[in-house]
Amino acid sequence: MYKDCRQFFLPFFFLLVSFAATFAQSRRFLPEHELAPFVGIYAPDRFETSFAFGVRYFYNLDRRTSFGAILGIAHARQNFLRQASSVAVVPGSERVLYHGARAARTLFLGRVEPYLIGHLGLTKLYDQNSFTLGIGLGTRIFAQRKFALRYEFNNYIFSSGRGLSKWTNKNLEVSFLLGYYL
Repeated sequence: MYKDCRQFFLPFFFLLVSFAATFAQSRRFLPEHELAPFVGIYAPDRFETSFAFGVRYFYNLDRRTSFGAILGIAHARQNFLRQASSVAVVPGSERVLYHGARAARTLFLGRVEPYLIGHLGLTKLYDQNSFTLGIGLGTRIFAQRKFALRYEFNNYIFSSGRGLSKWTNKNLEVSFLLGYYL
């Protein structure tokens, strides 16, 4: 399944980035590229909450619109389920790897800018890759000319399992970012 999603996702992402590069050449307003490492809290559906970390990349088309990518790592532990009940735990690695393409649209301009986020990507949870849709809210605060502080609330939605044991995950992430304009 991972190869099928990758064959769909990669051409879409490269088309999106090439369109962004062409459009942005005529509308320069601030540095176009922003690299933002993040730390946060990741709350997987049906599993224990853990810390998350990773990096986000933003490519600014204009003052209100940006596209980018994300790579994040978290854990989805089942220690409570193992200790509290006889529920069968899901086999596989507890590491959650999520990545994908993102689009953000700023709502109000100023020193503090709230924005909406859309996400398409893949999430690897317990040795199963799943196509992921995400929505979120964030705020960018300009600290200096080269730095911006951000915080985001994201909801990643994807399916796990097979057959009768299939369920929909709604994993939440709260993250704090320090963006550096290149």
